[in-house]
Amino acid sequence: MDAMARMDRSVDTVVHDLKIVLTRSRQLEQEIAKLERSSPGDVRLLQMNELLADLQARIEGIEAFVQACKKRAHREEHPVDDIDLWM
Repeated sequence: MDAMARMDRSVDTVVHDLKIVLTRSRQLEQEIAKLERSSPGDVRLLQMNELLADLQARIEGIEAFVQACKKRAHREEHPVDDIDLWM
């Protein structure tokens, strides 16, 4: 397997894991929503939702960055070695 194929496989694994993390965080979001219905206005639950939203945004940002790295590595005009420095 050449270096580009190994990189693609690694990127796909990272993206897959990030999607799992996002799925779990959305499940957690649903559980927090259930708690909010039984305890409306609970400041702790509001804070948890804010933290969770921040976490989800950061995970989505990491996923976009990894995908951008992969696309950049596949472009002909940039040397493949450059991707290691960029990442």
